[in-house]
Amino acid sequence: MSAGLQALPGLPLLLAATAYASAVRRLARRGDGWPRSRSLATAAALGLLAVAVLPPLAAHDEDLRAHVVQHLLLMVAGPLLLALGAPVTLTLRSLRTPSRRRLLALLHSPPMRLLVHPLTVVALDVGGLYAVYLTPVFEASEEQWWLHALIHAHMVLAGTLLAVVVAGADPLPGRPGVPMRLALVVATGAAHDVLARLLWTRGWGDAARLLAYGGEAADVAFAVAVLSAWYAAGGRELARSARRVATS
Repeated sequence: MSAGLQALPGLPLLLAATAYASAVRRLARRGDGWPRSRSLATAAALGLLAVAVLPPLAAHDEDLRAHVVQHLLLMVAGPLLLALGAPVTLTLRSLRTPSRRRLLALLHSPPMRLLVHPLTVVALDVGGLYAVYLTPVFEASEEQWWLHALIHAHMVLAGTLLAVVVAGADPLPGRPGVPMRLALVVATGAAHDVLARLLWTRGWGDAARLLAYGGEAADVAFAVAVLSAWYAAGGRELARSARRVATS
C-alpha cells in the first residue's frame, strides 16, 4: 500500500480532533468552561485510534497479534475514552439554538432509540465480529484495502455505540439502568471469550490468547466505568438533596 493510502485513515481522526478543539474554544470565548478531563479523554482516544490505523502498527497487521492489538484499540480502548469525552454534550453546548434543537430531535427520534437498544448494540458489536472472523470476510479484507477500512470503521462505530450506551458521559434517552448495562458488559465479554476460543481452534495461537486476555481487561474497564458513573451520579443527587434541605 502506498504511503498516501497508509496515512488516509488519519484524516477523519484529524478532523474529529479539530472539531472537538474548535467546540471547546467556542465555549471558552463565551466564558463557558469545559472539563479538562473530558478533553484529555478525547485526545487519548483519538491518539489510540491513530496508533491502531497508522504505521508502524498498521503496516504489520498481517501479523495476527498486531491485528488483535488493532482490534482492542479500535473496539475497546479508543471508544471507551471517546464516550467519556462527552462529544454530544460538547456539540449541543457549542451549537446555536436552531441547530441544537435539530440535533436534540434526532437524538430523541425513534431510529436513534432503536439504535441504542441493548439488542441492537449486541447485534452490531458481537454479530459484526462473528461475521468477520468466522467467515471468508476476514481473509478477503487482507486483499482488499477498502474492505479492510470498512471493517475498521465498523469496529470503531460498534465499539463506540457500546461504550456510549454502557458508560458514556453524554445523557442518552432510554439508556438502560445500571444492572442492564452491567449485563451488557458480561454478555459481550462472554461472546468475545467464545470468539477467542473459536479462533484458537482455527490456529490463531498467541493472537487468540491475546484477544481473550484483552477482552477480560476490557470487561473490567467497562464495569469500572459503569460503577464509577453510578457512584458519581449518586453523589451529585445527595449534594442536590442537601442543598434543597439547607435552603428550605
